[in-house]
Amino acid sequence: MAFTVEDVQDLIRLLAERPEWRAQLRPLILGDEFDRLPRIVEELAEAQRRTEQRLEELAEAQRRTEQRLEELGRRVDELAEAQRRTEQRVEELAEAQRRTEQRLEELGRRVDELAEAQRRTEQRVDELAARLEELTARVDQLAARVDELVQAVGVMRVDINRAHQRLDAELGYLYEMRFERKAPSLFGKWLRKPRVVTLSDLDLVDEAEDAGKLDERELVELRALDLIIEGRDRSDPAQRPLLLAVEISRTIDADDVSRALTRAKALEKAGYRARAAVGGRAIDERARVLAEAAGVLVRVADDVAA
Repeated sequence: MAFTVEDVQDLIRLLAERPEWRAQLRPLILGDEFDRLPRIVEELAEAQRRTEQRLEELAEAQRRTEQRLEELGRRVDELAEAQRRTEQRVEELAEAQRRTEQRLEELGRRVDELAEAQRRTEQRVDELAARLEELTARVDQLAARVDELVQAVGVMRVDINRAHQRLDAELGYLYEMRFERKAPSLFGKWLRKPRVVTLSDLDLVDEAEDAGKLDERELVELRALDLIIEGRDRSDPAQRPLLLAVEISRTIDADDVSRALTRAKALEKAGYRARAAVGGRAIDERARVLAEAAGVLVRVADDVAA
């Protein structure tokens, strides 16, 4: 018999009254795809969660890399840009998912497209992780090279300092020799008939040593004198003999002035009229003030190296 409009109305009324009938008819009407929809969406959400977790882990590793080497800012910026593009792709995927939910009739095709997009995103994340590991290894190599360079520079600085010290010592010795050669003309303004003498020429020093007037420290100071000049004191009306205890440096500093004073006092203790003097190419301001206050003679000569 034919299925009439009245029969349809009766069927609708019966389905409205019997929910269990509706549940039995739903698979027949909508098909298996509708029943699979919740499971597919749940799998997609789980894949989405894993992707977000991977992205969060990658972002944390990225931040640690940025903190480790600021000078790699440009490379990190490139990686950050890649991260931004990945997040944009994820957002596009979420938008595609929302559109899929709104269009149930295209569910199958859209789900396949989203699964493929998800696969590409995971592949991209794996590529970024590999690049980050490579970048970390290169950073370690660079840090090792920098450490080696710092050590090499340190060794070089030590060698340069030693070379400077040796050069200063050689120049100082050469300067003393030239100063000694020109001593009569350099110190003639204070002494008449000046001449260079050595410690062995000073008999009173030997006598003072034998008599115990000079202790070992004072004798050491006298032996270390750069130059001893003997002459007649022009500032003395009687022009009595005077010894100059001279310390010589290319640049006279406060230590030179102090040493000259100490060694002149040792000569006086041995029984000589003595005066401290310093000589060099230049004198710093602190040494000049100290010399003026202590009455130390200062002889600055630019042409002594000639």
